[in-house]
Amino acid sequence: MVELNTERLKLIPLNPENLKLLIDNQKEMERSLSLNESNEFLNEELKLALKFRLSKVMENQQDYIWCTNWLIISRDKNCTVGGIMLKGRPNEDGEVIIGYYTLPQYQGKGYMTEAVNNIKSWLLNQPDVRFVIADTDKTNIASHRVLEKSGAEIYKETEDLYFWRFF
Repeated sequence: MVELNTERLKLIPLNPENLKLLIDNQKEMERSLSLNESNEFLNEELKLALKFRLSKVMENQQDYIWCTNWLIISRDKNCTVGGIMLKGRPNEDGEVIIGYYTLPQYQGKGYMTEAVNNIKSWLLNQPDVRFVIADTDKTNIASHRVLEKSGAEIYKETEDLYFWRFF
């Protein structure tokens, strides 16, 4: 299994079974991965996004790391602090799209910037990957800061969203 590590974090791609457990029974997923239990639970909007990720994982289980949620785990606390979703293999332009979330009690501690930097570096070293893309609501200032600190640049926008790119 692929695992990415930083000084404070480890990132692991959830296989189909653990992704389903994250959606349906988070405490059981934490037990199955030998993590300390979290008192933070995912909201319905995030669960809906993860269910969509699960449908993509089930379509291509052999290549699941490209369409699953990568759990972000605090190494010293041995607990989940957030996740990064990959939204598929690189497209014809070499773009891989990511989305991410930080559990509320871990926001503002630099975990997501550290995790995004780590997965960005890993992705940009994979064959056929030229760009890592993220989109954010224009009002999500915390997410803008993560992407700015990680070296992303806005390359287009819509009425509601900014589209960021690492290269």
